[in-house]
Amino acid sequence: MNSAKRVSNQTIKNNDKKSKNTTPAQSAGKKNLIIFSVLGALLLLVISMVLWENLHPRLIFTVNGDKVYLSDMMTDIYMSESTGDYMDNLYKQNYGASSSYWDAEGNDGMTYGEILKDSTLEASMQREMMYKEAVEAGYTLSDEENATCEENTTSLYDQLSGSVKNKSGLNKKKILEYYQKKTLADRYKADWIDTFDINDEALIAEAGITKEDYRQYDIQYYYIPYTEMDEQGNETPVSDEKKAESLSELEDSYSDIAGLNDFTTYIDNGAEQGQNTEGTDNTAAPTENAGPKAPEGTNIKYTTKSFIEKDEPVFSAELTAQVKAMENGAVTGGVVEDEKGCYIIKMVENNSTERYDSECESVITDKENEEFQTKIDDLEVEKYLIELNDKEWDKVTFGRVTIN
Repeated sequence: MNSAKRVSNQTIKNNDKKSKNTTPAQSAGKKNLIIFSVLGALLLLVISMVLWENLHPRLIFTVNGDKVYLSDMMTDIYMSESTGDYMDNLYKQNYGASSSYWDAEGNDGMTYGEILKDSTLEASMQREMMYKEAVEAGYTLSDEENATCEENTTSLYDQLSGSVKNKSGLNKKKILEYYQKKTLADRYKADWIDTFDINDEALIAEAGITKEDYRQYDIQYYYIPYTEMDEQGNETPVSDEKKAESLSELEDSYSDIAGLNDFTTYIDNGAEQGQNTEGTDNTAAPTENAGPKAPEGTNIKYTTKSFIEKDEPVFSAELTAQVKAMENGAVTGGVVEDEKGCYIIKMVENNSTERYDSECESVITDKENEEFQTKIDDLEVEKYLIELNDKEWDKVTFGRVTIN
C-alpha cells in the first residue's frame, strides 16, 4: 500500500476514534458555539447596515451629473424647518398642544410638512441651475457681497443650538458656501428677470390698482378705550360713568400732548402701555427735555396706524372722515371720541404711497415669478438633466431633519 493510501486510512481511523471519544456535552457546546457565531455575524451585519444607512452620503439629485447630497441641502432644510417650527407653535396655540402644523393638510391633500419639503427641493434645484448659468456668464461675487455672506454666516451659525448643529452637521464652511452660491444665483436670476418683456403699467391697470384707492393715511394717537376685558378674556363695554372718567383724564392731558415736540414721548415704555406699531414706525427714542410725561398709573395708551379707504375702519365713519381731512402735522383740536374710545390724534402723512407701491410691486412680482417658472422649465428641458433620487428623498421627513 502506498503512503498516500496509508495517510488516508489513518485519518479516517483517527476521526472515528475522536468521534467515539466526544461526549454529549462537548457536542452541545460545539452547537452553541456555532449558533453564537452565526448570531454574532448577523448582529454585525445588522449594525453595519444601520451604520451605513445613517452615515453614508445621501445623494438626493444630480444636475447634469453634478451630485447634490442631503448634507449640501442642510441650510435650506434648516431655513424651511425653522419657518415650519414657528408655524407649528402658532398652530398649537390655536388648535391645542396635541395638534401639528406639520401633519395638517393644506393644498391638494398634502400636509404642510410635505408642501415645505417640495418647495425646498424645487428651490434647491432651481438655484443649482441659476448658479451654473451665473458662472457660465462670468458672474463673480463682489467684495461687498462676500462680506455680506460672511456676516450672514456668522449670524446664522451663532443662532444654531447644539442640537441643530449635531443633527444637521452644519458648520460655518457649509453655511458660507450656501450663502455664496445663493447670492450669485439670486443676482443672475434678478438680471434674467429684468430681460423679460413685462409691461408693468398694463399689469397695474389690469389689476385695478389706483393711487386714489390705495392712498394711505399714517397717524399717531393717544387714547383710552371704552372697553375692558372680563374674566373670560372677552372685550366688553365699560359703564357710562367709566367713559366719562376716561374722557376727563385724556382731556386733562390734552395741552401736554398737543404741545409735544416729539409726539411719541408722553408715555414711557410704550410697548407696556399697549403700544401698537402697526404700519409706519414713527416712534423714536425719547430725547432730553422731550416734554411732559403722563402721570403715574395713567390709563392713557399710545399707538400708530396706517390705513387706506378699503381697510376695516379704525374709527367710526364720522371720525374717520374728520381724520382724513387733517393736514400733515396737525393734531385734533381737542379730544375726539366714538363708540370705541376717546383720542388725541396727529396726522403724520395724509397721502403716503406705501400701500400703493406695495400692491403694484406684488402684482408685478407675481407676473415675474410666473414668467420665471415658465422660462426655467424651458431652460431645464433644453440644457439641464436633473435626476431625483426618490429612494433617498422619500426617507426625509420635514420637521425632524435639523430640529427636534
